[in-house]
Amino acid sequence: MSIFSSIQDYQDELVSRFCNPKRLLIAETDWYKEEVDIDLIKKDCLGKIIFFESRGFYLFQEPQIDHQPHLKRMRVRLVFKPSESNAS
Repeated sequence: MSIFSSIQDYQDELVSRFCNPKRLLIAETDWYKEEVDIDLIKKDCLGKIIFFESRGFYLFQEPQIDHQPHLKRMRVRLVFKPSESNAS
């Protein structure tokens, strides 16, 4: 088994173990410095959206930004909800 399939299996286990379909799922990006290239943040967000959509979740709210001005860093918080077919 390759390392990538092992990581995928582990991620699947985490989602199935901790994601109660009646609750929202929150995914956060890494912390980024304020001056980081926006394309890097977009790529991180898109990766998380694709990961959770492929597991039956959809983006439920507009992305939120956590900003810590004293540390000059920020991250994006994405809120997902299970699709109807995944909620049962």
